[in-house]
Amino acid sequence: MRQLANMLAVLAACLFIFTSAASAVERDVRVAVPDVPGGVIVSNCYAAVGNIYDKYSFSFCLKHRGTYSVRGGGLRCDGRLNWNVAGVFVDVRLSRTSCNKGMAWTADTMTCRPSLVLGFIAGLLKEKRPLLDNLVCEYTPAKGTGHKKISFIAHRR
Repeated sequence: MRQLANMLAVLAACLFIFTSAASAVERDVRVAVPDVPGGVIVSNCYAAVGNIYDKYSFSFCLKHRGTYSVRGGGLRCDGRLNWNVAGVFVDVRLSRTSCNKGMAWTADTMTCRPSLVLGFIAGLLKEKRPLLDNLVCEYTPAKGTGHKKISFIAHRR
């Protein structure tokens, strides 16, 4: 009887470890896109094509613990972001973060959506990348920064 109790205790411990590990695995997040059954996975890392505000490279990861990175003009910023999906849109809020040189990146926002047109063109060109691997984003700087809203395309890395 004692052996059975020990076996059940070991089994319960294994079950607990397995379910904890399974819940730690990050799930893919999808957005609803017409004509794409099951939607499009957006939980990934992206890099802006070209620079934002003429001199900064910008990349971001839409993961459970979202992050972003800004580089350029000697500036290096690595910050956190929060994001959620609303229909076809991905709403992102950057956290203000300290950079080098005594500077900081502001708590800006952006809204992104999958680009069906760019994905279709990539398919026609027989690119080996996923059909819908890019986002069209509108970046809105925090009020009072003097910068204007910009649009850019972000490719999945």
